Amino acid sequence: MEENRSSMFTLNEKASASLKELLHQTTYGTEGACYRHLDTLERIEGLDNPLHLSLERNKKVLGNCTFCRREGDWYIRFFTFNIHYSSSGKLKSKAKKSKLKEELTVFFNSALEKGINSELVSSFYAYIEPKNKRSIQMSENFGFKKIATVLTQTFSRVKPKKSNRLVKIDSWKEVQLLFEKKYKNYSYYFETYLKEGPFYGLKNEAGELLTLCKYNEATWEIVRLPGKMGGLLTKVIPLIPILNKIIKPKKHTFIVPEAVWVKENNAFLLEEFFSALLFEKKKTLILWWIDQKDELFQFVQKKINWGLLHKLVGKTEVNVMRKSNQKWNENLIHYVSCKDMI
Repeated sequence: MEENRSSMFTLNEKASASLKELLHQTTYGTEGACYRHLDTLERIEGLDNPLHLSLERNKKVLGNCTFCRREGDWYIRFFTFNIHYSSSGKLKSKAKKSKLKEELTVFFNSALEKGINSELVSSFYAYIEPKNKRSIQMSENFGFKKIATVLTQTFSRVKPKKSNRLVKIDSWKEVQLLFEKKYKNYSYYFETYLKEGPFYGLKNEAGELLTLCKYNEATWEIVRLPGKMGGLLTKVIPLIPILNKIIKPKKHTFIVPEAVWVKENNAFLLEEFFSALLFEKKKTLILWWIDQKDELFQFVQKKINWGLLHKLVGKTEVNVMRKSNQKWNENLIHYVSCKDMI
């Protein structure tokens, strides 16, 4: 991979040891939820078609923007920059910020107009919580605009219920048509991660699928929960009975379902399904990311007992930010590839 012409950045398809260290130590979020991914190193190795735009000084990565390139649509998977670097340069902090912003703006604009290393780019997109005002403002300065709102919906159970109707499905061919029927017209629907499986669902006695999703897990250190009391909650959770069984702030592994499908958008089926997944995997928490306009969520949101954590923190909004020279169709529903979030 040839280098970008910028004097500040290098382009690489393979993550260096220094970059891995930077990403592993990064904490995400500011005024809302704040967390650190504990399985980042594993995620980096499994990225789909990555390209790392890195700021390096003395063989150390001080800032980075990692893209997953998807048929011309580039998802911004990691974005972290520390402009207070030590170097032989004489630029002051304010000048560094200005130069960094200028270089990144040129990169984004040039990519959309001319492509990068012979690759055409039709759009960039990223997920940013609206309470992360600094990141929202930065993205807007680069020319990104909000195109959708994704909700982070929690589902928690201290004692989840088993279901004998729960089945595991390993075959992509068995579920491919069902997923495509539901999601083919969603924006940014890509099957790269989805078809990896595994899949879980509920089946009736006749073997008919009633629910379905792709199964993912993630492990985070939760520095701060969303909501006004989020910071305090994280500190006192270990002392609160019941709640300390749902959340373990220092190291919490939870379930992340993707491409959730439920026959006739039945809320009772979805609740049975999510509870059964928790029982099967011996977990207490599900984080479900979904566009607020999704028909399934519209049907079930007020009919399900989402659990104790939902009562404490509610739903968290995430903005889908996009930069493109092409006009956006506001009627589209956004598809969330959950590995992009974890």
